[in-house]
Parts: sequence; structure tokens; C-alpha cells
Amino acid sequence: MAHRTVEQFADAATLEEPFTSQWQHQPSVLDEYKSYLDDRCSEGCTNARKVWKETVPLGCRGSY
Repeated sequence: MAHRTVEQFADAATLEEPFTSQWQHQPSVLDEYKSYLDDRCSEGCTNARKVWKETVPLGCRGSY
């Protein structure tokens, strides 16, 4: 990891701060599934393929 990247994370007030950028406000095919994805994450599911397979029947158009 680059020195500047490490500094950016170390200086951040919150965990999300380094990830805020111009791209954060772009629409995503996952926007309508955000609450479902947040719920699954809080339940401890971190397997992206499993969550993807669960969202496809819900109508998600994204690909793995």
C-alpha cells in the first residue's frame, strides 16, 4: 500500500471518510438492494457469491 494511502486512512476521523469521493453519488444497480445487503452483512454473511445468488431472484441485474 502506498505511503499516502496509509496516511489517508490514519488521518481519517471515521472509517468511511477515505471512501468518499465524486463516485459515491453515482447510481448503482445495487442501490435498491442496499437495505437487504446491509441486513445480510450485519447477520455475518460475507460471502459475495452467496449474497449475489440471493439477490438475483429479487430482480438484481448486476453480475457477479
